[in-house]
Amino acid sequence: MKLVLAAVLGAASASKLRLGTERAAEIEGVSLETAYAAFLERHGLQRVGDTVSRSERMATFARSHAKVTEHNRKSDRTWTAGLNRFSDQTHEEFGRVLGYRRMGTWWNSTTSTSFIQTDSVHYAESLDWASQTHSGKYFIDQGACGSCWAVAATGALEMRAEIAHKKAPSMLSYKELVDCVENPQHCGGDGGCGGATGELAFEYISKNGLSASASYTGDREATEHCKTGSRSAVVKANSFVKLPVNKLSPLMMAIQHGPVVVSVDGGPWGSYESGVFNGCRRDATVNHAVLLVGYGHDATVNMDYWLVRNSWGEWWGENGFIRILRHSSDEGDAGYCGTDYDPKQGVGCDGGPSTLPVCGMCGILSDSVYPDEVSSF
Repeated sequence: MKLVLAAVLGAASASKLRLGTERAAEIEGVSLETAYAAFLERHGLQRVGDTVSRSERMATFARSHAKVTEHNRKSDRTWTAGLNRFSDQTHEEFGRVLGYRRMGTWWNSTTSTSFIQTDSVHYAESLDWASQTHSGKYFIDQGACGSCWAVAATGALEMRAEIAHKKAPSMLSYKELVDCVENPQHCGGDGGCGGATGELAFEYISKNGLSASASYTGDREATEHCKTGSRSAVVKANSFVKLPVNKLSPLMMAIQHGPVVVSVDGGPWGSYESGVFNGCRRDATVNHAVLLVGYGHDATVNMDYWLVRNSWGEWWGENGFIRILRHSSDEGDAGYCGTDYDPKQGVGCDGGPSTLPVCGMCGILSDSVYPDEVSSF
């Protein structure tokens, strides 16, 4: 078997010039069964006791390979697709990692503060808080739990605490948020692994603080039950700031001082491997929370981009990050604006609107929030 796998992966390497990525060429010249076995071994995947049949897995894998190959043959592409751990997952399985639920316009909180617009602001030419902080290297793989909202909120708190106090806190417990944050208006679900919001996370943190991951115990896949006896806050944010919806300048201003939790349509991201991503439709369905850590310009493709840390582990994308096309406006065509026609997937709050406006690639300007007045104990 080792020799067969070596031959398959060798064929993949030989195809690199044709497709632009080694990972995207794993089934050329070999049978689907052999290629799929090689894929499972390469990515360390175990399908013991799988509820999905092997034939269905292989069919999904073959479709993923075809899409990756088709995309990477485009001469004008700005990003490269690849095969990864999502490549044999069903639509329902992948959907579980998209657990962000937008609050819409009704949000009201005693601990949120209004964003103050400043007329004259100097923006750095480029910015990368992840490389400037130790806590920027705290990577989380959320697995099958729809806890992206908790991971993103925890990351923002960790990095802003380090920026404010010149010292990285211990890795904080996103699991505490999954277990303990209540979702009374059922925004897209019942909270926990079923999805919630950055606002709800920061509301909880403003009242309770957040424990270190080493002190708050729990299994992320377990049924969520708040373990009050394990809580021991080490960082707190007295308030949080919700940015104006679909506005570019406030987000640019906010990121100058630290990372921001942003909402996006993560549905098209599954096969992202590298480059500046521009693969979302204008009418994005906002369904995923991520951490905006900076921005820059890619001279190779002559594109401005947002730098985002995802919650799918370092194996995904550019070592856990994705660069997303950054538009120069927040209006009309120039702002890549559209409509979210499926709020129940991404918003779904009781009494919420049937549609919501979205702007920016993947709707990145649509719903943003960050912790304020951060203190470490």
